[in-house]
Amino acid sequence: MQRRINEIEEEDEEGYGRTSLETVRESPFEGSSGTVSLSGEDNVYVGVGKGDSSMGALRWALDNLIPSSSSTLLFLIHVFPETHFIPYPLGRLAREQASQEQLDAFMSQEREKRRTLLNKFLQACSASKVKVETILVESDSVAKAIQDLTTILNIKKLVLGIDKSNARKAKSLKGNSVAEQIMRSSAAETCEVKVICQGKEIEIEKPATERSPSKPSIQLQPKKDQSSDSFAWICFSKPKTTS
Repeated sequence: MQRRINEIEEEDEEGYGRTSLETVRESPFEGSSGTVSLSGEDNVYVGVGKGDSSMGALRWALDNLIPSSSSTLLFLIHVFPETHFIPYPLGRLAREQASQEQLDAFMSQEREKRRTLLNKFLQACSASKVKVETILVESDSVAKAIQDLTTILNIKKLVLGIDKSNARKAKSLKGNSVAEQIMRSSAAETCEVKVICQGKEIEIEKPATERSPSKPSIQLQPKKDQSSDSFAWICFSKPKTTS
């Protein structure tokens, strides 16, 4: 069975993770030898993105959930949008209308942006001597994608960041941030979710009504259009529908 998985090509001497941008690659991995366990009660998962709250969430997780000299594996979850359009000098083109060359160039640029974004999180884990892997999810709904992952991977410890503005809305039950959507979903019934604002854990009230788990809309599947110099990941994406 073919699947995509992080391969640490240039670890530090103790094997704790990547130390530079060049060590982050996207490449296919076949077979079961050398794979990591995606699920497990000891694993810690942290949602990361472009917002400053993501780094705060990661640092909180490193300080509070991973003991020194621990074998705990930390997973960075990054959800990026599906590609429906690509930039064009006169506006934008639908993906289906773009040439393969145009699509490849755009996808390469997007992968490079993800490399740059994720590198700072990987460096923070490396500095803390924590073993880390990266999970990329292609989805237009960040909250739904993370909710699906908690079911697929049986996640038990999840850390999410929230900014100060959304934290205030959350306390008044008026917000709609990713953290709030997760806390009010069925995922919060089976997973311990920590919401972090400016380095401190905050409480988000859970609804009293019982929620039924929804069917996951993403699945682990290899992508056929990845080049050998692309960026390393465990990739989840929406299954393609057939007409």
